[in-house]
Amino acid sequence: MTAKYPLTVEQFHQIEQDLDEMRVRAEEIFHLLSAACGASDARTSRAEEVNGAIQRLQWAMERMADGRKVVAAG
Repeated sequence: MTAKYPLTVEQFHQIEQDLDEMRVRAEEIFHLLSAACGASDARTSRAEEVNGAIQRLQWAMERMADGRKVVAAG
């Protein structure tokens, strides 16, 4: 079994920032593909799924923060 270490507050905030940026880009890609390929195109569907996966990861990170599984560095 692998050892587990809680995220530091700084790491947690960096992940939140990275996910926010990823979500913006995923939404942009979805809208671009939707306009270029159509809403029923497989590529558009995959882009929408990526956006949904990022959202679910953000929710999981929020639950982690609510559960106080983040530690201060030091």
